[in-house]
Amino acid sequence: MPTSLKPKLLLPVLVLAALLAFPALAGATLSYVKNPFNGQVFVAGDDGSGARKLGPGRTPHVSPDGTAVAYLREGAKNAQELQLAPVAGGPTRTLMVGWRESSTFAWSPDSKTIAVLRGPEIGERNLILIDVASGKQSFIASGYFSGFSFSPDSAEIAYARSGSEDFPPRSDVFRFPVPIPGVVNVRAPEPVRLTSDHRSSNPLWGPEKIVFVKTIEAGKRKYAPKNELYLMNPQGKGVKRLTKTKVPQLLQGLFPTEWSADGSRLLAEFEGQDTSYAVLVNPKTGAQRPVAEQGENGFVGTALSADGKQVLGFTGGFDPSGKHNVVSVPSSGGKAKVLVKNALEPDWSR
Repeated sequence: MPTSLKPKLLLPVLVLAALLAFPALAGATLSYVKNPFNGQVFVAGDDGSGARKLGPGRTPHVSPDGTAVAYLREGAKNAQELQLAPVAGGPTRTLMVGWRESSTFAWSPDSKTIAVLRGPEIGERNLILIDVASGKQSFIASGYFSGFSFSPDSAEIAYARSGSEDFPPRSDVFRFPVPIPGVVNVRAPEPVRLTSDHRSSNPLWGPEKIVFVKTIEAGKRKYAPKNELYLMNPQGKGVKRLTKTKVPQLLQGLFPTEWSADGSRLLAEFEGQDTSYAVLVNPKTGAQRPVAEQGENGFVGTALSADGKQVLGFTGGFDPSGKHNVVSVPSSGGKAKVLVKNALEPDWSR
């Protein structure tokens, strides 16, 4: 073989080797947990192929661009550490210590910013935005939070905050601009209040609208009010009720999980005592239907593909002691596809 041909052949060989070593890079990224009582976080291709262990931890969150996985690791003296692992391999970074409520988490759509809660084990939390590139933390607000979500353009964040830990939370929804790295404002920006009824929570920002939870019927129910989903525009105007849900006593109702990219489909989770299962909601009519199995051992939904065609989740219910498989289910109905056996808490970038 002529020497002049070797460099031309070497590059494709190296590229192929990289793809074989890290198959998740070839498509969307899937992450999940095995051995929930001694959790280990894994990363793989979105079909479950080419799995690789990232390390001990739980509640993984895949960046929208599929290049990184954020997850909780318990460090020395039970320190709650926010870890960031590159999917392509390399060292893992500790972005923050003191992370609380690890399931309450948001990536910005451009994968540049992470929103988390930081604080003591008991008491008020701080809503923190972390610039992924620099690791810089920006304080947004303090209080008791029940959900937050970035705008589709990643420029703002909507969050629900209460001044007390009462249940149900006396919370309202606010919006706030995401700090731009390197830019110093002459005057600190102020949060914009979007609701003022003290019973609005769990905002999920979608295309041109925000879906959120209102607690209602407090005077009619014996144990606690129920959740219904409402819609409003990003200015807090045009509020309208979306769902009308039958919620038995001891159950809470719907919590929004994820929008499809075009806003035509909405995934939610029906929750309550010993109950958590995925529900698809029509954002125009409010019609709803379970994705798969319901009840205590039902299908827990964790993510919706950007095109709205597949729901990611795990079988066997929310109890970590149960038998679980990570599966995807067609939104239009059909048989679940097992992606990973004996695993739970999945997320993906599909």
